[in-house]
Amino acid sequence: MLMITHFTRGLEKWLQLTTIQHRCFAAAGRRCWKCSSLEVKNTFFCASCGTIRETSKDEDFFELLKVKQEFKIDSSTLVQNYRHIQSMIHPDKFAQKSEQEKTLALEWSSLINKAYRTLSKSIDRGKYMLALKGVSISEENTSVDKEFLLDMMDVNESVEDAHSADELQQLGSQLSVDIEALNSKLIHLFETDDVEGAKETIIRLKYMLNVENTIKEKLLQLNLKS
Repeated sequence: MLMITHFTRGLEKWLQLTTIQHRCFAAAGRRCWKCSSLEVKNTFFCASCGTIRETSKDEDFFELLKVKQEFKIDSSTLVQNYRHIQSMIHPDKFAQKSEQEKTLALEWSSLINKAYRTLSKSIDRGKYMLALKGVSISEENTSVDKEFLLDMMDVNESVEDAHSADELQQLGSQLSVDIEALNSKLIHLFETDDVEGAKETIIRLKYMLNVENTIKEKLLQLNLKS
């Protein structure tokens, strides 16, 4: 009984030390590289000395661009926030600063660009939202039903057989309607936290967007020939 008590106390002490270490490491990640302040009132600049902060691998794209973590995103707000943030941390603003600050500005600018590209495209935004929930979609994913795949094969064949801009535009118009329907469905699926449903719908959306790109490329080729 005494041995169990000692073991329990030892385990509790180890857990307390682990928690303290975890908090210290987390705090160190937020510590200003220049003045060592832990004041975190601004994502990009130290609240104490005003120096540009270090980037982190765990930055949330939605938090970075100050938009709600929702699939239905306000595009105008996204663009406005992106431009405002880039105006603050653009590398040109740090031309007269230290080499460390120049490097950090480049890192932030690159990260903000990546966040904007991800959130501005519906399929990339959906895949990112799934990734935040620990769900990934591989390039070889074949979890969609056979009927849908057969439909996509028929559409692909129709695109290959099309020889006029009118035929391609008609196919593209129908595809645009189907793509919009999937985007609307994704709004509901993410709102209800239907992760598996969202995953399958994103895979379908990917197929459709690939066909849409093929149509656009073929239309471009026809326009160049005419």
